[in-house]
Amino acid sequence: MSDLSRRDAVKMVAGLGLGLGALAARDAGAAETAQPEDKMLKDASKNPARFMFTAQQTFKTTPSGYRLVFTSAVRKPTDPKEGVSLLPASMRIFRADSDLDEFTRKGGLYWKCGKEEGQIQFKNPGEVIMAVYDQDGTVNCYSLFYDLRC
Repeated sequence: MSDLSRRDAVKMVAGLGLGLGALAARDAGAAETAQPEDKMLKDASKNPARFMFTAQQTFKTTPSGYRLVFTSAVRKPTDPKEGVSLLPASMRIFRADSDLDEFTRKGGLYWKCGKEEGQIQFKNPGEVIMAVYDQDGTVNCYSLFYDLRC
C-alpha cells in the first residue's frame, strides 16, 4: 500500500479540480474578448487578385499631401486612433465599420483629409474596401468580393 492518506488524496484531487477550473475560465474569458478573425479581409490583404470590384466610389481632395483618414473603418492595433489612414500615392484594404450610426448601417463611410471631411456610400454595410489615394488628390474606393467567375 501507499503512504498516501485518504485526506491527502482528497486534497490533491480538489487542487487539480480547482486548477483545471481556473484554466477553463481563463480560456473562456479569452475567447469572449478576442475578436473573431475576418477571413475575407485577411484574404484580400494577402492576395487582392482573388477579388473583383463590385462597386466604385470616387472623390477628390485638395492635393496638399495630407494624410487621408477613413474614420468609420475597422482598425487594426497598428492604425492611428482616428481610423485607417493613407498617404498620397498609396493603397489600403480595410473593412468599413457599420456600427457607428444610421449612415454607416446603410453602407456609409466617413473620411477626412486635413480640414476637409466627407462621406461616401456603398450598397452594403461593412464591406471590404480597397482605397487608392492618388498624388493629385483623387481617391478611388472599390468594394471587394471574392471572384467566383470561372
